[in-house]
Amino acid sequence: MISFKNILSVVVFVSMLGFNTISNVYASELEATSQKSVEELAREMINPLAAFWRFDYEAVHRSYQGSMAGADDQSFWAHYFQFTAPFSEKDGKGWVFRFALPYFADQPIYWADRGYAEWRLRQQDPTDQEGGFWAPTHSHTDAVDFDLVYGGVNDSGRILSYGFAGILPTTSDTSNGRQQFILGPAVNIGKMTDRGVYGVVMSHFIDVIEKRNKKAPDTTQTTLRGYFSYSLGRGWQLISNPVITYDWEGDSGNKLNLPIGGGIAKTFKIGRLPMRLTAEAQYFVANTDRFSTDWLYEFGLSIVLPGKRTRH
Repeated sequence: MISFKNILSVVVFVSMLGFNTISNVYASELEATSQKSVEELAREMINPLAAFWRFDYEAVHRSYQGSMAGADDQSFWAHYFQFTAPFSEKDGKGWVFRFALPYFADQPIYWADRGYAEWRLRQQDPTDQEGGFWAPTHSHTDAVDFDLVYGGVNDSGRILSYGFAGILPTTSDTSNGRQQFILGPAVNIGKMTDRGVYGVVMSHFIDVIEKRNKKAPDTTQTTLRGYFSYSLGRGWQLISNPVITYDWEGDSGNKLNLPIGGGIAKTFKIGRLPMRLTAEAQYFVANTDRFSTDWLYEFGLSIVLPGKRTRH
């Protein structure tokens, strides 16, 4: 008869074997990382879909404007926890999977016959209803988004990857979430130079599946996520990462959001582990009429573990 002690011994042995294997892989990855200079890492990390094992935290503060009464008084904090994983790499190309889990602490919603989040206000005007008011809401899992792309960087520094991006219907509060599975093509085009990197991730979303009886408005949106960096030396960079959106379903004057701005980034190592801090401000020179972001402030922390086969 196999005793509990014997079973426990086997479990401990297997666990230690797995831990040692993971530790050895982790040490190998760190060794590969340590061979790259801080300047090389700083330049490569600006590409949002680079083939890095990467963990990102972003804190984003938004202030708002709009023609609706009380719009200028609204603001909120959002927190994003993002993970990027490369796999099946060969000859400098491979698949990259990225997903982000958001937490919205106090997202402003206009309450009338229902909750009107920013995306719904672009398509519907609730101000003709009596008794409408603003109130904060929170969501632990609103708009979990992901990317799955194939590509890489060639010897000349050209960045090219393509695949698809999506948003999952995972919101915990139906007053601010679309409750739709949103999907569309995504293309990442850019250029890596000795002094910096520039490019854009282009995606076009439509609602593919809607949760039953939610009756959310249709989704047709184009998003351009720009990225730019200029090296100042010693791991310091000037950066700009604007996100431009165009809502094809929005009413006239409620389609385009266009920010401009920039900030600074610092890449460094703690031991052999690369890390990056960022701070950035964006002002929206074009925004939707009823209600949209006026100023955006973003603070980020990244921990990066490149793969041994990563060329870029």
